[in-house]
Amino acid sequence: MKLFDLDDGDEDIEELAASPLFTQAVLQYGTSLEKSPFTQYGLLGRVVENNSMAGISDDDAAKDLFHYDPWVSDSRGSPCEAAYLASAEDVSVRVLCPPTNVRQIEKIYSKLPSVKVETLRINQADLNTKRMMDLMAVSSVQGGMPLYLHVVQRILRDLRIEQQENNTTFNYRKFKDRLLNEDLAAGQLAPLQQRLDTLESFMVKEQVATTANKSAKLNMGKGIDWEPKAGQLTIIDLSCPCVTEETACSLFNICLDLFLEQNPDLGRVVALDEAHKYMTGTDECEVLTNSLLSNIRLQRHLGLRVIISTQEPTISPKLLDLCSVTIVHRFTSPDWLQSLKKHLAGASISLLSKDPPTSGGRSNGEDDKNSLVAGLNPNDFAMKLFSKIVALRRGQALLFCPSAIIDVHTTPLKSGNGSSAKNGWNDDEEEESVPEEVNPQLVKLSHGHMKIRVRKRVTQDGGRSILAV
Repeated sequence: MKLFDLDDGDEDIEELAASPLFTQAVLQYGTSLEKSPFTQYGLLGRVVENNSMAGISDDDAAKDLFHYDPWVSDSRGSPCEAAYLASAEDVSVRVLCPPTNVRQIEKIYSKLPSVKVETLRINQADLNTKRMMDLMAVSSVQGGMPLYLHVVQRILRDLRIEQQENNTTFNYRKFKDRLLNEDLAAGQLAPLQQRLDTLESFMVKEQVATTANKSAKLNMGKGIDWEPKAGQLTIIDLSCPCVTEETACSLFNICLDLFLEQNPDLGRVVALDEAHKYMTGTDECEVLTNSLLSNIRLQRHLGLRVIISTQEPTISPKLLDLCSVTIVHRFTSPDWLQSLKKHLAGASISLLSKDPPTSGGRSNGEDDKNSLVAGLNPNDFAMKLFSKIVALRRGQALLFCPSAIIDVHTTPLKSGNGSSAKNGWNDDEEEESVPEEVNPQLVKLSHGHMKIRVRKRVTQDGGRSILAV
């Protein structure tokens, strides 16, 4: 039964380690426990910058950021704001771009120091059965699957059996040859050929060449090295007039798998920048969303943190449901509030108003707030919350994070006699009670919200506002 005994110190350490956010007071309490140090990944800037001005001290982690700007052209374009982190010391930033827009991307990022631009080239060995099926968007097909997708599945299945028997990797050329040898109608082959042409444009040219000396060609090309490096930020910028939203989602999904299958001993952070620009209602977006959902559910086993930045709450509701931390900046659309109310515990009291307030639980500390919320009308609560959001100023935001630890309350656990001895002859003598032991209680944000201020950037600011007048 000793296995069921609770150690308050160990339990506090576990809660602190599992909490995505905590305040300075909680941090001081955690360090006073004199246990093994706990680490947090936090936001992207925190894991990249190692600056004493910001009070940041995190273990090194590899970062992968997805960026797509549909408005880029030969005459205009702006770099991803995260690339400005390269202005800090000891920060390495690598940008992977489409082969069809290398010169323009190099020109866009040429103003930033220590930013290396490389062409995104995928090795044939980096492809496998799952990635090819995701590329064809087989899993997202609604209703009956078209005949040509059944043919694709059969070919991939046969190739996988051969790979298992011969202990070899995926052979793209063999897959395409077998696919072209199938008796498919022109209307069936056209969408397949379109997807394969897009994939080939991002592969090593020598590995998809149709020349006679194929064996020699296969050994010449070399694609991107996906091995994560501590402290390195990799930006996959697919901004290009030739890259559509659907293509961007398909390639992001492949890059996500390649990034996560590397060394698991190093922490990984995946960030989606301006997700509303490419996370739309397409089949390819659904495949990427399902991949993100699967990895988010397993992120504590993978050493992974996922950050999603969006200006519109139009991404998949399933992603919003799994967000452990939501930071809401100022907006003026009532429709956006309705979206948040469906997925944020701190933005809706429809369920809380039906339940009696909790009492005295450990790591709760929200009894008074529960009782106040329970007495509010849902419409009044929504109006007050919307008023707070509209009134937010620059640099301010509302934080929704049920598991965030915001304070530590200490209460006397035992009382004792302050005198040095007690012999039974001095019963009339006044005794002074002093606390012998205190019971710390971690206070969580729970279903509430907190107004926060975002610190100023310690690196170069790439998101400065430019006023017209």
